Amino acid sequence: MSPEVVVEMHLQSVKKINKDKKVYQKKLIDKSFIFLIKGIMAFDIAYKKYIDSKINSYLAEIEDLNTKLSKKFSEMTALYETVKITGSFLDIEDVLSSVFNNIVKTLKAEIGYLMLFDPGEEVLTIKRAHGLTKEVIKRTRIKMGESIAEMVAQSGEPMIIRRGTDALQNKGRKRYGYINCICALLKTKKRLIGIINLNRKRDSEPFTEDDLNLLSTMAHEAATAIENVSLYRDLREGYLSIVHSMISALEVKDPYIKGHSDAVARYAVAIAKRLNISPQGIETIEMAALLHDIGKIGIHEDILNKPGKLDEEDWKEMKKHPEIGLKILNGVNFPWDIRPVIYHHHERYDGKGYPAGIKGKEIPLGARIIAVADSYDSITSERAYRKGLSKKVAIKELERVAGAQLDPEIVGVFVEMLK
Repeated sequence: MSPEVVVEMHLQSVKKINKDKKVYQKKLIDKSFIFLIKGIMAFDIAYKKYIDSKINSYLAEIEDLNTKLSKKFSEMTALYETVKITGSFLDIEDVLSSVFNNIVKTLKAEIGYLMLFDPGEEVLTIKRAHGLTKEVIKRTRIKMGESIAEMVAQSGEPMIIRRGTDALQNKGRKRYGYINCICALLKTKKRLIGIINLNRKRDSEPFTEDDLNLLSTMAHEAATAIENVSLYRDLREGYLSIVHSMISALEVKDPYIKGHSDAVARYAVAIAKRLNISPQGIETIEMAALLHDIGKIGIHEDILNKPGKLDEEDWKEMKKHPEIGLKILNGVNFPWDIRPVIYHHHERYDGKGYPAGIKGKEIPLGARIIAVADSYDSITSERAYRKGLSKKVAIKELERVAGAQLDPEIVGVFVEMLK
């Protein structure tokens, strides 16, 4: 009930009393009214104080919840970034750098290091560090039982050590009595990969159990990423041996092509990086570039090594090499989708190429990139019927056929790189 309603009720009561003509002194009625107003005012003040205290309490609670929510959001973002890293890099050095930098930033470490375990020598060596000198990084080789890191590695459990703790004194390690650090394993179901150790200064905010849990989760994701990249690297090396065997077979048949595949791959990768293509996409383009001419194994040596220009029949045979290449590659289960790139690398931007006669953006991006790289190396390399031309001449030729034979955007990017 509001104060206004109470006053109105009092006035109505006074009117009723006067109407009934009962004897009440006016002075008494006025006093009662003043007493009522004072009571209402006192109630209003007390009520406002109560509401203000509640509001302040609610605001403090909301602020605390907001702080916790913000921290959780940061943790979720950090975990998302870590998980994203596990699928976005193919090189172990990139994985180590990205994961470690993300962890140090998220947990606000002043000193930290990521160590990998060498099972042969049974030591941990620093692979990434923050706040340590190059000399320390280089000479640090930790064996079992020599540090907090090794204690974590031996126990198999993450560890949090707060400032002023004597948790380690029972183990004869009093030098660790006044530190502020957390340490977690990089471990998969199969093996120990390494550890991550983070430190803050003695007078800094100590790490919490939530920090340790977050580090453990991120370390697990990092270990999975490192393991996957290592397995992928071994798999890649196996496939690369097959690729180079195929290239060697082609070079025996066509000596003028020696080094051509490597050069085209080098140029194609440089273009792909400039176009910000994903690591997986770049590797696909690289493998396709290495094998783009593999179908020439099925072309007769007389045509491949002909000293003069090819006649119509020669060209008819030569144009079969993308299809031959596709047939060869159908027998190999590569982890990269290189078949359409190799099959279409002789298409023209204006649609007058072969074997399918597709044009513009219909041509796979990798094929358009390789077409530019292939054209440049063909112009600048020695052939059976002519000597290699200069870079200047090659650039002019690329610019001349841009928009007709070649993708003009890719030509522009490549020419800018060459210049």
